Amino acid sequence: MLLEKPQSLTLTASSVVRLQPIFSRLERLALTVGIMDGRTRRNRSRVEWLFVWLDKSGSISLANPRLEALRAYAELCRTQLSRICPTTGLEELGFTALQIEAARELVFADAARGEADN
Repeated sequence: MLLEKPQSLTLTASSVVRLQPIFSRLERLALTVGIMDGRTRRNRSRVEWLFVWLDKSGSISLANPRLEALRAYAELCRTQLSRICPTTGLEELGFTALQIEAARELVFADAARGEADN
């Protein structure tokens, strides 16, 4: 009969894991602005579209290309809910697939809230 010596358990202090947010505060703000722009664009009537088309000023783009790409992506996704939105601009500016999917989920979560309110 073999007797096994019990192994002593030692716990070592592990470093605290800090999860980085997916988006910075400015990036979240750009997404919010894009969602609001897309919501406004989606709710326009045909007559309002005519006046928007005649107005050549358009929306003012953001100074930072990364923020503008996020805003434009959120606006496009919110306007065309069921269609797939191109992500090449975001990928070229260094956004990861995780960040792009998180942005898409934010847009569709807003759309789901909007439909529940109606």
